[in-house]
Amino acid sequence: MGEAGRLDALERAVEGTLAEGSFEFDGGRAVLRIDGFPVQAATWPPALGAGGVPLLLAGAVLSLAGRPDAARWALAPGAGLLCGALVLALLLRFTPLLDLWSDVELRFAERALVHRRARVPFGDLRPEHLVWKNGRFFRRLYVRHPSLRTQLTGFFGNEERQAEEFRRRLWELISTPDPVRTGDGLTPVQRWIIAASAPYAAVNGFLLDRLGVAPGGSAATADRRTAQELLRDPWGAYDLEQLLGTANWLVQDGHRGGFAREARLAARPPAAQEEYRTLLREVDALIARDDLEPPFVERLIELVRVRYGDEGGEYARLVPRLLRDEPGADVSEEGTELAQFLHRLFNDRDHASGELRRLQVLADPALRANVGRFLIWDYGRALMLYRWGHMVGWLTEEYCWERMLPLAVDVQRRYSSWRDMATCYLQGRLLWSGGGRAQDEYERVVGNLLAEPCSPWNRVPWDLPLTRDWA
Repeated sequence: MGEAGRLDALERAVEGTLAEGSFEFDGGRAVLRIDGFPVQAATWPPALGAGGVPLLLAGAVLSLAGRPDAARWALAPGAGLLCGALVLALLLRFTPLLDLWSDVELRFAERALVHRRARVPFGDLRPEHLVWKNGRFFRRLYVRHPSLRTQLTGFFGNEERQAEEFRRRLWELISTPDPVRTGDGLTPVQRWIIAASAPYAAVNGFLLDRLGVAPGGSAATADRRTAQELLRDPWGAYDLEQLLGTANWLVQDGHRGGFAREARLAARPPAAQEEYRTLLREVDALIARDDLEPPFVERLIELVRVRYGDEGGEYARLVPRLLRDEPGADVSEEGTELAQFLHRLFNDRDHASGELRRLQVLADPALRANVGRFLIWDYGRALMLYRWGHMVGWLTEEYCWERMLPLAVDVQRRYSSWRDMATCYLQGRLLWSGGGRAQDEYERVVGNLLAEPCSPWNRVPWDLPLTRDWA
């Protein structure tokens, strides 16, 4: 049975049951959404009513028996429960309360079950993770996995046959090796190009089978909005000129040049490293306090001299000229580099702490030896910037492919496999960020891209000849 047939069978299994209407399939994104909240909420008014009716009956009996005081103790809570059931039913019917509940999503393109921030690959699920919890009136189906525990849906107690059929059909969808395929007709080389930026795209929720936005009005609008927000923050690109300037910087210089310089700093003897760290903290603290009176300039010159080692004297002589903003002070290669360093030091309050953190990470000799291979950290993000530029309407499709193809060729020349590229990407990000929860998320995404059969890294061969193959 094909994927469409399995989805139809799943839908037929819930026809006429409590679970009917709690499923939605987004064909463009290949996502089956299961909204378990309506099923769960549907049990609340009857439960309240079931508690209220006996109390009202008991109150009526006590009242007829001539015990009005005792009757009030039963009638009041009984009436309260019935009123609560009515109010809750009205809220569920006429307010957006149901919309606050997060759906469980079966993402076939990613081969994963997702709920809020929890994500379980289909390959990690077993039939025993789909567990029934039976009550007096209802049967509820739960996912009971170490990484995800939530209710999927529910049935009335007398719908046992339909419930078991639903569970069987759901497991067929999860366990079938051929997932729903999406795509917009990319050529093999175009797929390779998109795959090179896959970690940055996937961690931000963008599809990996197209250049532009997802299909469907609401999904496309959401992609465009997210792309524009990300271009503005953290990239500071509010228009086409700023976008292209940022992309060009990533391609020509990026962070990898700074990584190489910091690796040389981290390779110095411990005493020299400590001298530099002390000076950097001291100068950064003076800038933070806006204390630029003497001896600030002297300490800044000493910082520059120590930073650039054997060439430190030449760089140090440029500091007063750059501080006075003399014409031509930043014309030379040394002047340009020093001007960039001073700009970051004065204007980015996180620069000093970030550099100190990177020096600590680069204490690892193995990472330091690999520091010249972090081109993908810059190129992977540049490729994504072109995609976002296309999504927001600043760049044409043809312009993007023409600019992205040479970057992909460079990436392929530098690395030996998708895994090799991914390792260097993660190391580059670690140097840039210093680690933390976001780094863990990138590592998880990269692990999925390497492991899942539907990943572009497992569908597009690394050694594909990268020449233009589109009209």
